[in-house]
Amino acid sequence: MGNGSKPLIKKRFPWGWAVLAALALMAAIGSYVQKHAPVPLAVTSPAVFKAGERDPLVTASGYIVARHRATLSAKVPGRVEWLGVEEGTRVRKGQVIARLENPDLQALCDQQRSVLAQAELDLKRGEALARDGILAQADLDRLRSARTQARALLAYDQAQLENMVLRAPFTGTVTQKLSEVGETVSPGTAGGANAINAVATLADFDSLEVEVEVNENGITKLKKGMPVEIRVDALDVEPGARPLKGQLREIYPTSNRQKAVVIVRVAFLERSPWLLPDMGAKVTFLGQPYAVDVIILGREQVVRVQGAPHVWVLAGDRAALQPITIVAENPVGLQVRGLAADARLLVVPPDVKLEPGVRVRARAR
Repeated sequence: MGNGSKPLIKKRFPWGWAVLAALALMAAIGSYVQKHAPVPLAVTSPAVFKAGERDPLVTASGYIVARHRATLSAKVPGRVEWLGVEEGTRVRKGQVIARLENPDLQALCDQQRSVLAQAELDLKRGEALARDGILAQADLDRLRSARTQARALLAYDQAQLENMVLRAPFTGTVTQKLSEVGETVSPGTAGGANAINAVATLADFDSLEVEVEVNENGITKLKKGMPVEIRVDALDVEPGARPLKGQLREIYPTSNRQKAVVIVRVAFLERSPWLLPDMGAKVTFLGQPYAVDVIILGREQVVRVQGAPHVWVLAGDRAALQPITIVAENPVGLQVRGLAADARLLVVPPDVKLEPGVRVRARAR
């Protein structure tokens, strides 16, 4: 190869290593940016109970029931001849609800009326004969006894005829029709919903109340007459829904050993026209009013740092742990001190590991 000739092997630029270096640099930059990027977290405010609002002591769930409720059945067996109610029919006390077929009893009453009429006529003639001295006193006494017996038999037959008529025992609303015209019914062998061959179920909607099961541990906090708040599940979904005011009416003097609960009945002081039996409801039993404004936090908002309670707050644009003091506990949450009412609390999901001083990007909850 002459001195003026070009070399056969050229030195190439290391593009592969350059690409790997660029990728590593980009990964490092991405990791740095991700590590120092603001963490998106929701921001909320603590719940504040104003002075004068009552302390929630115990909460319980249950169902709306009617204190006055009856399953109506006939006093004697028979076939329904007429039925005057449907589901939702409003009836008054003493109103006829149904009649059973009674041609035989009606005929028996007519017969007994004729017997009574004849007995009264015989007695009237006998009394006239006795005044004239023609009829003996013993015969007159037998005529009087016959009239008395005829009256008693007629009263019995009329009572049997009245048994074929079913009347409302109290003013209320028919919630269920259990028989139809033409069906044979008989006296109920069991009360309530277990009545056999019953005609209808009647409930007094003016006596609606909530029956709840209260844990035995909380029963000592309750007393008759204390105020309550009632949230009916079916009504609570409406916009602007608010709890109904109520009052603890009765604490049942028995406990369920399997569930360790006590039955409590709560009366409505406020009513809604949409209240119906068997609707689900939640009841909050209220204690004494707060003397000053208090701050309530959810139990999930409090974190323990070396055993001391803290809460995550947003200080500027960074996360910070603020120490607090737990004063009391109620069904709503924890009553605390050391936190401002307008504090901006961070909602930290369980899968987020937050460190103090980390930048936070607040977002709507």
